[in-house]
Amino acid sequence: MATADRLRVELQKRRTAVRSPEVVMRPTTLGAARLTRYSFSRMMLRRAAADDWRAVRKVFDIDAKGRGEAVYELDTGSRKFSFVAFTTTISEDQHTDRVVAERWEVSAALLEGVPTPGDLDTLRSQVPLQEAGRFDPRVLVLTRGNRSVRFFQYLVDCLATGSQPEPGQVADAGYILRSTAFYANGKYGMRSFDGYPPGHELAVPYRAQFVAAWLFRELGYDLVEHCARALGGADAIGFNEEWRRYFGLGNATGLGLVPYAFKHPQVMNAWASIRELALADVRALEATPFRLARLDDWVARAHRHFATGTADDCAPFLNAPALVVVLKEIRAFIDTVRSDPRAFDTIYRWAETKDPETTELVVSLLIELHDGDDSVIDELLMFTEHSDTDPATTVGQLRTLITERFEWLNELDLDDDDADFYWWVISDNAEEPRRVPRPRLDPDGRDVAIDFAIRIWRLRAALAELPDQLSVAEFLTQQPFHRMAVNRLAASDSLYGEPHDNPCGARFLPLQVQRFQLAMYGMDNFKPKSTDWLRVTLFQGAPRLTDLDPAMGDSWAFPCRPSNPGRPR
Repeated sequence: MATADRLRVELQKRRTAVRSPEVVMRPTTLGAARLTRYSFSRMMLRRAAADDWRAVRKVFDIDAKGRGEAVYELDTGSRKFSFVAFTTTISEDQHTDRVVAERWEVSAALLEGVPTPGDLDTLRSQVPLQEAGRFDPRVLVLTRGNRSVRFFQYLVDCLATGSQPEPGQVADAGYILRSTAFYANGKYGMRSFDGYPPGHELAVPYRAQFVAAWLFRELGYDLVEHCARALGGADAIGFNEEWRRYFGLGNATGLGLVPYAFKHPQVMNAWASIRELALADVRALEATPFRLARLDDWVARAHRHFATGTADDCAPFLNAPALVVVLKEIRAFIDTVRSDPRAFDTIYRWAETKDPETTELVVSLLIELHDGDDSVIDELLMFTEHSDTDPATTVGQLRTLITERFEWLNELDLDDDDADFYWWVISDNAEEPRRVPRPRLDPDGRDVAIDFAIRIWRLRAALAELPDQLSVAEFLTQQPFHRMAVNRLAASDSLYGEPHDNPCGARFLPLQVQRFQLAMYGMDNFKPKSTDWLRVTLFQGAPRLTDLDPAMGDSWAFPCRPSNPGRPR
């Protein structure tokens, strides 16, 4: 059975239990999403631990300033992969989160196999070029990033003098290195996703990228400890047990994520469906003492995590102190329903009467109780995005489809002048999607067509006075500019495929759909820097190379910031 059909069957079986798309795909719900056990980062690490993957550092030819090259090898039992990194230093004014940078302090690639000396020569010349480089299909992921301007040297100095970091000095972020891109899927000559053979360990969407990100994070630890030893000599120490897993990998994301969410309805449907099916399953569980104890543990873990956070302004999202208040309220309500055999459903129904952040935090905590098969989840992420418009479809059928699938358009005020306020274009300077008020710029063929809400709204108006029996072929012959809307209508045959928003509207908030995508990746610590972009942290608290163990499970999620610094010896 095809994945799309399998998702439909599973959703249909739970049709009265899963949440409606009017709830799941509304902007405020998407903008409150949090990582779950089915976020890609956590699924990757569970797979690595369950299958006894082993990772080691093979090469570390780095000077006292952290410049040189390193190779990490991952052995899955049937294949080996190598993460090859080239490191340097650049001036602070060259640090940027944007993809148009020309130099980075870390440039790296994940490739299948063990590189020969000749391979390393090629990688040395090509990897630092990034987009300008060219690669062969053994290369799976290309990435780059920089040291944290605020934290890297501070951490080096601490360890060099025999001290652990002061928690307050690294409070507002949890990373050593910050990545700026993970290219894959055939770019620049690398292997395409279709090039993975059946049964390949990385033949799951985003699996290769998250392996690369995990090893990128490991490089950050090794660089800091190496530079500290070079600086402090015999006085230098490594990170202690409290700190050695606390730091994740920093990342920042901007408007480039937005077109992806609107252009790939089947992807959005799969991502949302996995979460909603798990939530429905948990809501149907009997609230046994064992399961309630597991929920208590996750609530307590989240409470400790946010209680050691900062009071930084995270608007429009809640910051850590505000989430502590939310978690206290959640915990208090759980205590009132412990004797209810349907407590999990009751807890959710209580949460949905609250603000979206409370609701979606409860959703994430409940999903932690789901004991689904990761292999099945992997399969549900595999599908082909393809749809055809039957030319024999009639206008009457189109009208029915619009009513069934796009009734939510009535809530967007699409006849207002502000509804078509922005163009989405590919910026000449940034080389990535940007939005700009329509009167300010003629897109001149550079527009990114994600105005589906407006197009379907106008299609509905164009169909209003036409006879029901008129075919799509005849209609498009007369009005060909509606072809994109008709094709999108055919493609929108899934429950959760459409964010219920208009990205061209003057009041559209990109952060909301971005946060849903980032939560699915497994990112957290959302720090908006404007309405358009935010910084996040990945793999914070996650196991290191030597920590992979099936018994570890997901116990690393929601790490606490260490409370006391280590003192000099």
